[in-house]
Amino acid sequence: MSAKEPRHLIIFDIDGTLFQTDCVTVPAVQRTFSDFGLAVPSRETITGFFGKSVAAYESWLARQCPAGMAADIVAATNALELKLVGTEGKLYPKVIETLELFKKEGYYLAVCSNGPSSYVNEVVNTHNLRPFFHCVYARDTRYSGEQEMIGLILRELAPHQFVVIGDRHDDIEAAHACGGRGIAVNYGFGAPEEWLRADAIVSAITETPPHVARLVNQPTVKKSREG
Repeated sequence: MSAKEPRHLIIFDIDGTLFQTDCVTVPAVQRTFSDFGLAVPSRETITGFFGKSVAAYESWLARQCPAGMAADIVAATNALELKLVGTEGKLYPKVIETLELFKKEGYYLAVCSNGPSSYVNEVVNTHNLRPFFHCVYARDTRYSGEQEMIGLILRELAPHQFVVIGDRHDDIEAAHACGGRGIAVNYGFGAPEEWLRADAIVSAITETPPHVARLVNQPTVKKSREG
């Protein structure tokens, strides 16, 4: 892609796409609950909330807590999670190399995550991802969802075409709703039924470049209200 050609955009999810969230959120919840003497949730239960809103996740955490203790336990869990991002957190293999390739080829790159801004920024900064991205959006409680955030990214960068890469159905649906394409990664926390409408499915982040190149050269997608 030369400097004179229209620039295309790739929007990445964080959890289950670039970052191995289970390495930090699962132990953060389990260790905190153990420290407070509470029943420890299973890994499967915890990972089931990956990709959902902060409000849904924290509401679930609070429901597991004794009366009057929810706020302290949720705060302790979140604090430990942030600490573990740097000490135990890991990117998926070849994430940096793939981002370097996309940047070299001239794509705009952005992040769109349902996670809290403190967590998303900790991941981006601690794992040296910030230089790759033109903008980073985290849902927190500020935005209604991915579709709103993608709309803001499109307004800010005005790309010719765009692709969203993520592991959950929300990523694919938001891409289509905003007139883009969606690539599902099957190594994250989504299930096969969530990827039925994906424009491509990959088993590693390194498989995405040829799919992105193909999809951005297809006709513009009509915005969809489905989902």
